[in-house]
Formats: sequence, structure tokens, C-alpha cells
Amino acid sequence: MMSTSRGMSVRRKVGDRRTRARFDIVGDLWGTVEAAVLLPLANIGRGGALIQSRVQLPPESIHRLRIKGDYPQEDLSVAVRVRHVARQVSDAGELSYLIGVEFILAGQELLDRVDRWVAAAQPEAAGA
Repeated sequence: MMSTSRGMSVRRKVGDRRTRARFDIVGDLWGTVEAAVLLPLANIGRGGALIQSRVQLPPESIHRLRIKGDYPQEDLSVAVRVRHVARQVSDAGELSYLIGVEFILAGQELLDRVDRWVAAAQPEAAGA
């Protein structure tokens, strides 16, 4: 037996090496799992992005996307909705997915950064 801070005792199972009491859940207890995965960005525009993933995301599902900048203070976070998923198999037989996501309520800071990235990627105008 083990006593708790309130003076009650909790019976422990034989062989249980935990230092704290554990309580069994009867019935359903809902929860969420959050996983952070680094995904290569194939392209980006003001409306959304195309990302590569080894995990297929369901169409119309909503996720939080953090776009990393050169420095941690430049990281931006935006909610995205999955609009399309295309399955790909590499020459080596590895399965991956191209996932098109739409930005949901993209802030002005994100839009400005996307504009800078797109402008930097454009070739100089001919004859200029």
C-alpha cells in the first residue's frame, strides 16, 4: 500500500515500480496527439504551399504549419487546410506525397515574406 498526500491509501499492483499512484480509466477518454515533422517545401505563394511528406494527410483536414526563417525569431505559424494530395513513388521505390495546402487567415507578415521570397526567385527582367 502507498499513502497519498491526503492520507488516503492506494493499493499498488505487485511488481509495480512506479513512485506515484496511477489510476485506471473506465470508459472512453478522448485526447489529442501533436507531432512535429520537418517537411520540404516544394513551392509557396500568397494562397498556400506545396509540401512533400512521407505521411498522407486527409483532404480538407486542418493543421498548423510553422515556416522556418533563417533565425528562430523569423519563424511564422499559420493554419492550413489540405486541398489536394498526390501520391509519388521514387525511383528507389520510396512512397511520398505532394500535399497542396491553403493558408487560412494568413497574416500580413506571412504575406509580405512570401512576396519577398517570390520576388527573390524571379529572374531579372530581360534588358533591364
